[in-house]
Amino acid sequence: MDHQQIRDGNELISNFMGSTIKIEQDDVKDIPLAFLKAPDLKFHASWKWLMPVVIKIEKDEGNAVRVEGTVCNIMDDGEAVVEAEADTKMEAVWKAVVAYLQAQ
Repeated sequence: MDHQQIRDGNELISNFMGSTIKIEQDDVKDIPLAFLKAPDLKFHASWKWLMPVVIKIEKDEGNAVRVEGTVCNIMDDGEAVVEAEADTKMEAVWKAVVAYLQAQ
């Protein structure tokens, strides 16, 4: 992935998440997105940032996110609507999330 792909994907995810990433853990603070610029977004590099996105896709959108090794599928009614494969698990999930949001 090049820097522009990362920036575009992270901005897409940020728009999907709204002004704040709500993290449901007592010892972890929510992440305010409204004041961050594109280079400061870390969806591609941190599970703390990425997992709330996965949870929102599953909880609010009603789609399942399945990860096996370095392949991630986002499922709707048991059918894969998006599949992404990458060198790492995190990159595969990030790519699947971005592809899912681009298809919306």
